[in-house]
Amino acid sequence: MGAVVFVGATGAFLSDTETSRGNQFTAGAIDLKVDNESYYNGNVCAENPNGGSNEPYWIWQGNQPYPVPGTECSTSFEPSDLSGLLFFDFRDLKPDDEGEDTISLNVGTNDAYVCMDLTLTSDDDISSTEPELDTGDAPESPDAWDGELADALEFFWWADDGDNVYEEGENQITDGVVSLADLDDTFPVALADSQNNVWDESGPIPGNETVYIAKAWCMGTLTPDPVLNNGGQNPSVDPGVDCDGVDLGNEYQTDGAELNIMFTAIQARHNEEFLCNPVQEPLPTLTVNKIITASTGNIDVTDFELHIFGPSGDQTVVDEIPETNLPVGSYTVSEVLIGDAIGVPFTTTFGGACDSSGNVTLALGDNLVCTVHNVQN
Repeated sequence: MGAVVFVGATGAFLSDTETSRGNQFTAGAIDLKVDNESYYNGNVCAENPNGGSNEPYWIWQGNQPYPVPGTECSTSFEPSDLSGLLFFDFRDLKPDDEGEDTISLNVGTNDAYVCMDLTLTSDDDISSTEPELDTGDAPESPDAWDGELADALEFFWWADDGDNVYEEGENQITDGVVSLADLDDTFPVALADSQNNVWDESGPIPGNETVYIAKAWCMGTLTPDPVLNNGGQNPSVDPGVDCDGVDLGNEYQTDGAELNIMFTAIQARHNEEFLCNPVQEPLPTLTVNKIITASTGNIDVTDFELHIFGPSGDQTVVDEIPETNLPVGSYTVSEVLIGDAIGVPFTTTFGGACDSSGNVTLALGDNLVCTVHNVQN
C-alpha cells in the first residue's frame, strides 16, 4: 500500500481590492401636470374659504349676479392629470356671456416639448323651442351636427404670464379669434417644439418650470383689447378682451356643443427635430401614358384598357389622366385588349417610372409617370 500526503503552503503577497457597489440606472420621467383657473362673467371659480366636509370645495366668487356667487363650480382645479376634469362645463349660456381661463403646465423634472390639440366633437340642436322654430331653424334631428351654437362661440388663446389678463406684448396662440366651429377637425397647436415656443422663440419647456396659457371665450363677437402695462389687473375688471353678443337671437336656444382638449408632452433630449405638426407629404400620384404603334388602321388607344393593381386591388385607369391620392405601396400596370385589338399580336414595353414588367412603388409625395408602348407585330 502506498500513501500520498498533500501539504498546503501559505504565503503573503501584496494585493489591493476596490469595489463599487450599488451601481444603477434610473429612468427619468416626463409627468405633465395641468391646472386651470376659471372666470365666468367676471366671477371666479375658487376654493371655498369656508369649506368643510359638507361644503363644496370650489364655489363661484365675485360680485356678478351670474354665475350665482356661493354656488358650486368645477371648472377650476389644481395641478392634475385631467382625469374626469373639464375646462368648460357651462349649461345655461346666454348671448353676451363670456369667460376666461388660465392653464398652467409643468412637465416635471425633464425638458419636454408640449403640443395641444383641440377637437370639436358635436354641435347639436338638442331640442327645439317655439321661439327657436319661429326663426326658421329646422327642428332637432338625430344628427349631432345640426346645431348653431359652435358658430356663436368665439375663442382667443394666448401665452400668459399667469395673471389671467391678455396684455400688450403677450403672444397669440390661435393667430387671432376663432369660432368653436373652426375646430370641427383636430386643431393642433405647437406650444413648444423644435421650431416653436409660444413663450419664447423655440425649444422645449424647461423641467421644473411652470408656464401658462390662457383662453377667452364669448357667446357673440370676441375682440382682443390688450391691457397696457398691467400691474396685477384683476381679470374681473378687464381680462384684455371684449365680448359683444347683443346681435344673437333665438336660433341658438337649447343647442349644445362639446369639444376635447388634449395636451401631450414629449422628451426633448435626443429629439432635436421634433415637431408637433410635421408637414404631411401628400398621397402619391401616378400617371400612365399609352403609346400605340399599329399598322391596322382601325386600332387606336381606346382598344387598350389600362389597369393598375395595388393595395386597393385592381382598378381601371384613364390614359394620361393622373390618378391622385393613391395608397402608398407597390403597383403593377397592365392592359386588357378590347375592341379591334382583340387577337392582334402586339409587343409591349414599359418605361418611365415602371420597370420592364410594369411594376412601380409609390411613396408619400411621389408624382410618377409610367409609359406603355404597344407595337403591332
